[in-house]
This record gives sequence, structure tokens and C-alpha cells, in this order.
Amino acid sequence: MLDSINPVYAKADSEILGEIGKRLKQRRIGNDFTQLEFAKATGISKDQISKIERTGRTSLATLVAVSRKFGLLQQLLAVYETPELTPMQKYEIEQKIAKIKKKKKKRVKRGKR
Repeated sequence: MLDSINPVYAKADSEILGEIGKRLKQRRIGNDFTQLEFAKATGISKDQISKIERTGRTSLATLVAVSRKFGLLQQLLAVYETPELTPMQKYEIEQKIAKIKKKKKKRVKRGKR
């Protein structure tokens, strides 16, 4: 299990979000941006930048804008990269999809009244 290997899995979501917010703030400061300058550079409001840094909470669209400004889009995409499937894995997935399609729910016919 992943949670027994890496202690980060034991953390609450709010803790992880807070850590992401702190890291974004460190990167912003390390790049010599004030919150206002960074807001203008990314098209995100200063209040939103402040909220992200405090809580880590944001939308994916905002995360993309921030990642773009920091030159981190490739790393962001790499997080969700899927490995190439083997021919056997592709076949198994196709079989599962075919099985699901066959099991489509049939309408219940009611008797005439």
C-alpha cells in the first residue's frame, strides 16, 4: 500500500494543500514577485494569489496559469502521465468495455391495464 510506504499519505488533504500553498509562495518570492506583480503576470487576482498561498485551494485552471508562469507545465502534466499499455492490457480493457455494453439495462415491460 502507498500509505505504508510514504508518510505523505497519512496527511490530511488540508495539510497537503497547505504545503502546496507554502511552496507556491516560496517560488513566487524566489522569483522576486510581489503578490500584486504575480497576479498581474498570471491574470489571477491578488486576493486569489493570497488565498492559494494560505490554503492551497484553487481551481485546476488557476493551477495551470501559475504553473505556466513558473515554467512547470511539463512537470504538472507528468504527474498524470499514464504508462503505455501492453497489448494484453489493451485487450483486457476492450473485453471489459464489451462486457459492460452487453449488460445495458433493459427496459421493464409493464402489463396492459
